[in-house]
Amino acid sequence: MDVQISARHCTISDTLQDHLKEEVEALGKFYPNITSASIVLDRISDLSRHCEISLNVKGAVVVASADEENMGKAIDTALERAKVQLKKANEKQKAHQAEPVSNVTTPQ
Repeated sequence: MDVQISARHCTISDTLQDHLKEEVEALGKFYPNITSASIVLDRISDLSRHCEISLNVKGAVVVASADEENMGKAIDTALERAKVQLKKANEKQKAHQAEPVSNVTTPQ
């Protein structure tokens, strides 16, 4: 999976970048067809931080964002919101799949 991380009005450490990549790749267990991710971290003011996660999945884009007082909370909240959306998308996709041919009986 291609993960792109960018920061506006702030700098982020290499350890935070590695942690973000691991967390985003772990989201693959909730929706296995994630092709790429874009994460934008922003310092809005001295008291507010913003995190936006955009995940490109098969046929759609999942976007989750959060505004918190520190960057760690903003990241955690955005990841949790993305997880919820991916679970919903995965359940929706499974509900629309056809029944396997082996389970279909022919009318007699």
